[in-house]
Amino acid sequence: MKRFGLTVSLALLAAAAFAQGSEDEARRRLVEAAFKYRGVPYVYGAESPRAFDCSGFVRYVYREALGVELPRSARSFWSSGSPIDWRKAKAGDVLVYDTVGGAPSHVAMVVGDGTVIHAVSAGPRTGVIVSPMSDKYWAPRLLGARSFIASSLVAPSSPRSATAPSAAATRIEDEAVIADIGVEIPAERAAVSDRIPTAAGTSVAFTVTNGTGRPGGFTVLFFVTDSKTYRLRQIHDERVKLDAGAAFSLPPYRFDSPGKYKLVVKDSWGNPLVEREFMVAEREER
Repeated sequence: MKRFGLTVSLALLAAAAFAQGSEDEARRRLVEAAFKYRGVPYVYGAESPRAFDCSGFVRYVYREALGVELPRSARSFWSSGSPIDWRKAKAGDVLVYDTVGGAPSHVAMVVGDGTVIHAVSAGPRTGVIVSPMSDKYWAPRLLGARSFIASSLVAPSSPRSATAPSAAATRIEDEAVIADIGVEIPAERAAVSDRIPTAAGTSVAFTVTNGTGRPGGFTVLFFVTDSKTYRLRQIHDERVKLDAGAAFSLPPYRFDSPGKYKLVVKDSWGNPLVEREFMVAEREER
């Protein structure tokens, strides 16, 4: 009986050691794959070795390293995986951030030495970069951490779904959002041309924050430039009231056609306060 108990104990220890070894190997492969793409440029909605957005980068790395399909948006990352204490996160675990003031909007993969690797769209450096977890911009915006390692060791890959073509900009359900872009209404008029393009077919949500320092009423407009006449064609018109510092999320849209788009926010007198132009480019091939 003692010999049987010893045999079972040794078997359990061997299984635990094998599982730990498999997990360590998975984490090593994830970090190794991620570092291959340092310096690759950022494009909203992109998921290929030539360009990534934040969730597209993490998803691509998991697929390449482990053959596993992860969620496609920061919001989906936040609502899936296994919640863990971010202070105990290990290499390969995912940190989720709120950069727009009201929703999960960015993900990064832990490297394991107090740093993360992620695809970044704003700041002095963009594209796939390595940042310290204590970074003064990222640290205050951290929502928490998720682990996908255990499920990745046993989960099969799921098939990719194709996006059907439609109009230039199609209103969609919130759950389908891939990219979240924050726009702050300034006290003084500002015009911004986003240097980061958006891949055609990307589902985008915009969060508008009242940064004027006082409450007010605003009109939020969306336009697309007609490729033949170069005239602006309106695709969205909404009036909102916002307290100082309050945020408002536009209904998300999927932008299927390449071209130039413009988000305009006007005050209650019709004066433009902020104009945000962005380009929709041809979709990157995986």
